[in-house]
Amino acid sequence: MNLEKVNPLSVLIVDDNINNLQVLGGFLQNEGLLVEFALDGMSALKWLDKKKFDLVLLDIMMPGMDGYEICSLIKKNPAFNEIPIIFITAKTDSESIIKGFEAGAVDYITKPFIKSELLIRVKTQLNIKKANEQIDHYLKKIEQRNRNISDSIEYARYIQNAVISTSENNLKYLPEYFILDLPKDILSGDFYWVCKTEKIIIIAVMDCTGHGVPGALMSILGITLLNETVLNDRILQPDKILESLRSKIINALGSKKGYEHIKDGIEGAVICFDPGSNKLSFSSAFNPLILIHADKISEIKADRIPIGYHDVNGNFTLHEIDIEKNDTIYLFSDGIIDQFGGPENRRFMIKRLKEMLLGNHNKTMIRQKEIITEALNRWKGDTIQTDDILVLGIRL
Repeated sequence: MNLEKVNPLSVLIVDDNINNLQVLGGFLQNEGLLVEFALDGMSALKWLDKKKFDLVLLDIMMPGMDGYEICSLIKKNPAFNEIPIIFITAKTDSESIIKGFEAGAVDYITKPFIKSELLIRVKTQLNIKKANEQIDHYLKKIEQRNRNISDSIEYARYIQNAVISTSENNLKYLPEYFILDLPKDILSGDFYWVCKTEKIIIIAVMDCTGHGVPGALMSILGITLLNETVLNDRILQPDKILESLRSKIINALGSKKGYEHIKDGIEGAVICFDPGSNKLSFSSAFNPLILIHADKISEIKADRIPIGYHDVNGNFTLHEIDIEKNDTIYLFSDGIIDQFGGPENRRFMIKRLKEMLLGNHNKTMIRQKEIITEALNRWKGDTIQTDDILVLGIRL
């Protein structure tokens, strides 16, 4: 029953009886263990200060400090309190046994001991300690990997924020607005994009496939391609922007691989607003636009065509709207209407969102954001967030 052939485990035996030390030491040394001896508590503590042990066998009745005191001191010292301690003693009454476990022992063997039983108990505790150390080692490796991943994600978030910084700067061209941006994870697959040309303001609210890292990578791709479409290609009409964006995404992800190979894409809406003529044009893939005019709410439907691979690729519809002063519009990803919660754990749904927007559209945009956030938190309760959430409200 050899316990350890390579890198032998070490045991400290603490007993004031030299004969006991010799007998116990002989048993354990024959099993391939390294054994050291201490005749009293002070000697035991000195040994522990200078050498790492895998197990302590401890007598109770000794001069000076008894075994209970030694055990308590060992367990209070963070340098070696993980070492398992087995009491081996002639005290057999239940009160002494209980006191031993209360002091921190993992086992209690009474004298005279049976050799095979002692060795099995020693082996068990050494194996448990070795397993715990291995688990601790793996946990530390996992913690380090998690720290590395977290650091990478945080840096990715920094890069993502840098990519959308131009859009943040262009928000100043909007008369009054709010943005509710609630990523499911640190990184978000939802993004907004704002561009100011000579005459018009172009705004996009997009929802990429997935969330977290995959969604964030898609969002960076989406922002890059929007910049290319509008700023380089000078495509300024919402439906044409979406069609160009769709073509570029398919090409960027590898059109030769086919629809069945890559289905990643984007859903979202684009609006173009001309402050000079008060004309707003709108086109969208899946996500509608909500307009509140003269205290009445309307929903401009989106096309059921993704901005990416699709078995049937139709043209996007262009909607043109005359805007009057104090009209409000809302663009959003599906994260808010798909959020589960409420007493029956159902989706929030667009009907509830529209009722809330209509009931509060006369309030400031900042207050509207607060109201939506509060309502969403009440609805969600303890339920986890289902998806990234992005809502953009603008009073024109």
